[in-house]
Formats: sequence, C-alpha cells, structure tokens
Amino acid sequence: MKKVSVKCPKCGANLEVEAAEVNVVMPVHCVPTSIAVEIPVPANKLNEAEAKIEALRNAGVNVANLFSIRGTDGSYEVGRLTDGQFAVVPDDDPIFAAIRASKTIPDRRLFRRWVMAQVFHMMTETDYKTGQPIGFTAALRRKGYKYQWEMVVEELRVQARLNVTDPENFAERNRWFNRGVVVQMATDYIKLVRNIVTKLRIRSCKGVPYVRLDGTNIFIKDLPTKVYEPLEKLLRSIRNTRQPAALYRATTNFYKAVKETCLFFDMEQSRAFKDAYKGAGAFFTLKNLILFHDCGFPKMSQKMSREYLYELASQKDLEGYKLFGILKDFLVVNGINIEAMRAEWRK
Repeated sequence: MKKVSVKCPKCGANLEVEAAEVNVVMPVHCVPTSIAVEIPVPANKLNEAEAKIEALRNAGVNVANLFSIRGTDGSYEVGRLTDGQFAVVPDDDPIFAAIRASKTIPDRRLFRRWVMAQVFHMMTETDYKTGQPIGFTAALRRKGYKYQWEMVVEELRVQARLNVTDPENFAERNRWFNRGVVVQMATDYIKLVRNIVTKLRIRSCKGVPYVRLDGTNIFIKDLPTKVYEPLEKLLRSIRNTRQPAALYRATTNFYKAVKETCLFFDMEQSRAFKDAYKGAGAFFTLKNLILFHDCGFPKMSQKMSREYLYELASQKDLEGYKLFGILKDFLVVNGINIEAMRAEWRK
C-alpha cells in the first residue's frame, strides 16, 4: 500500500502513513499545535481499541505487543503483552486520552521522537577524516557557538506558549532549560568577551588606543560604556524575569546584543547550556524508549520505569551529564542498537 511522508514544518519530524487508511491533516501555518489523524470508517468498522492502536501505529509507535480485547460486557479495551504477562492498558494513559478526546496526537509526542532521533544521530557522528566516533559533546560543539543561543531562544519561545496551553509539557522542558541556565550562559558570554578583548592587538588613532572587536573599532576607554555595561544590564533583566514570556523576551534581547557585539563560530559553548542539552536529550529519549519501545530500567515495569525517570528528574542536584550517563547504561541494558534503529526509521 502506498505510503505518504509528511514533514512537520516546525520540528522536522517525518511521519509516514498509508494513504488508503489514514489522512494526515497538517496546518499550512508554521506552528501546528497538533497533527490530526483522521481514521475513515471502512466496511468493517474498527472498534474503539483497534482505532486507538491504528492511530498509534500510523504515528510511528511500536504496537507489536498491543491487542484489542473484548470484555464480558461487550466493551473493547487495549491490552499489552510484556514478558509473557498480559495486562489491560489503562484508559487514562495520556496519549490514549488525547486520541479519544480529539482524534489527534499532540505534537509533543513527535517532539519526543524527534529529540531521540537527534540524540542518536549525535551519539553516532564521526570524524570527517578518520570516520571514528567523536562523541556527543564533540558533536554538539561542532554545531558552533551561535547554535546555543538560537536553540535556547526558540526553546523559550515554545515554553512561553506551553506555560499557558500545556503546563505538564512546560514543566518537563523547563526542568532543563530555564532562567538559571540562561543567566549562566549570559554570564559566561560576558567573560568570553572580556577575555577576547585582552588578546586583541591595541591600535592607535591620533594617539588614542582602540581595539577592533569583531570588525568594530572601539576606543579602550569606551569599552565599559559601549560593551560591558549594556551586556550587564541585559543580564540583570534576564535575572529579574519571573514569567516564561518575559524570560523569552529578555533572552532574545541579550542574543541580539551578542550578534551586535561579538560572535565567532569557535567560541566555547557555555557549560550550563551543554549540561541542559544533555539532560533534556537524555530525559526525552528515556521517556520515549520506556513509553513506545518496550524498554525499562532493570527489574521494573513500564509504569515503575516511568515513575523512576520522573523521580530522577525531580532531583534538583541531578546534572544533565549524569542523566546522559544513565541513558548510555539504559541503552546497553535494553540491548538497543542505535544504528539498527536509525536504519529502521529510514525504511
């Protein structure tokens, strides 16, 4: 049966569907809030449980161990077979609830899958010359300094919307990218600029010393008022924000100043950014594997694994790189072959 590939214009996630069975309705504007999955009524109408499973299948979820079962009262439910044990999937499962309410699969579900695909891609990136793996941190550094600001600005824009429309998803994402991370990123940038200035060649114009900072000539005596103080003022505005929308605006303003002051590809990314990036990547990848790929922590059911993941994320002192280490162990324990999984997605 012919498959149609639909690409989300926002996150880039690819969704393959069978054209004869499902129509995927994608808004033409840039930021879809959901991807509608319309299930037509065939000659043999699907029961409610089968419809749920079909919607999940067409969204790319592994449904090999899901079944439709009929109770003594004639109602249908979704059952799951795990490790030889059969259990009914509760009706209050978040994604089932969303399908039942509106026949849609929220785009945050695709966001999780997109994050996992991005993490797997970066974990397997190789050196251009030797072909040897370079590691996740080097792959992130390869994206350049500008990437950290563009990624965070976009993340905070989305969070400002989710704070109103989807508090649960907002909390999950704000756990990693938040005001504290942006404050540290801005602080690190100011230190970088000061360090760069000290290494610049001092020039002279009519006996007055000046430096050329990223193509702009600035008298040394004007550095405090034209460079450092404006950046410090913008940093204070970030630190004083209390609402997600305000944080987004303040971060956008600081990034604008970054582009106007000094921006080089090989500037060192902030440690706070790299740690948050690893933490978010690890969290959503683990959650995706637990919910949709039959993976779990040792001797834990799916429910227990998910609860344990949330318990880990709730620990304020858990740094992102530590959760990323847990992800690596998780992949080994569950026998996940990243290259094989990526190859399967490309089919």
